[in-house]
Amino acid sequence: MSTTQETNIAVSFYNIHNIITRGLKVSIESIQEAIQSGFKDTGRRTGIFTFIRTLSIVLNSHHLTEDEVVFPYFREKMPDAPFDVLIKWHQEMVEILGDIQKAVDKCDRDGWREADLKDLENVLIRLNESWHPHIKMETDEFILKADALLPVQEQLSLVRSASEHGQKNSEPPFLTVPFMLYNLPMEDRKVFSHGMPAELLENLVPIVWKEKWESMAPYLLT
Repeated sequence: MSTTQETNIAVSFYNIHNIITRGLKVSIESIQEAIQSGFKDTGRRTGIFTFIRTLSIVLNSHHLTEDEVVFPYFREKMPDAPFDVLIKWHQEMVEILGDIQKAVDKCDRDGWREADLKDLENVLIRLNESWHPHIKMETDEFILKADALLPVQEQLSLVRSASEHGQKNSEPPFLTVPFMLYNLPMEDRKVFSHGMPAELLENLVPIVWKEKWESMAPYLLT
């Protein structure tokens, strides 16, 4: 099952970066709301935990695809691009993602305690503070230059390869695919989902998989 994005490098990165950026923003704001007022509804608690865990999967998958597919492809073509710096940043964020997983598990296991929520908030903020300067460097020093460097067909081929690689690390798809689709506004979602099979968009996500991801719905652009 292919979920290839039929688009160029710049648009592909624009969409996945926006998915992760919104996911971080919603995660932080939702945990801050919980600290202030609490979530009495257990379903909402389950939803935000699932949302944050899925965000971590999507972000880790994105960075693996860059490290293992995209950056190696461009190393000889763009010898001055700061690939080593970007990869080191990825490694630092992997450690933060591990801390996020521990914090979420603690909240989930021990209840909705304020101290645990604040720990989760702090580690999410740490990730957010790394994420924004990282994608700015990546955009300015790599993406825009790479987009101008390759002809369209070569870009499409690379985006397909990156998408196929990303799918392997984005498990389970019944969480990650809805997360990616519904963290984009409609116009961007149409571009992002171009080339995805109708079975995925019309049956699997909205019907077959809905029970598995619908706890996240309050946090998504459904």
